[in-house]
Amino acid sequence: MKLLKKIKHVYLFLILVIFITACGGLDAIPSEKSNYIGKWQGEYMMITITKDAKVIYNYKKDGVTKSVEGPIQEFIGDDFKVGVLGLNSLFKVSKPPYFEDDQWKMVIDDQLVIKTSFFKSL
Repeated sequence: MKLLKKIKHVYLFLILVIFITACGGLDAIPSEKSNYIGKWQGEYMMITITKDAKVIYNYKKDGVTKSVEGPIQEFIGDDFKVGVLGLNSLFKVSKPPYFEDDQWKMVIDDQLVIKTSFFKSL
């Protein structure tokens, strides 16, 4: 009976470790990706990327809406994956942040977005 209780406790501990690990993500945007930080606006999307690697994304076109909120799990080249507990969204960045015509621009999921604000806490 005691052995069964110990096995149960080990099993619960392992589940807790897996859960905590799955909730992870980046603690901060890597310095080489610091130009990603800010509030970006496109024709159909708005995305906010904070220095502590959190993302708030809203998309609306032709009655279709999508929202994603969570930490950046990882950068894959210029792309980044956002999510929690295995529910991830991959944002395809075909043109990373670049400065043109006095504005910061980026192309995410085939949509041009323009940086509308910088965060004072940078």
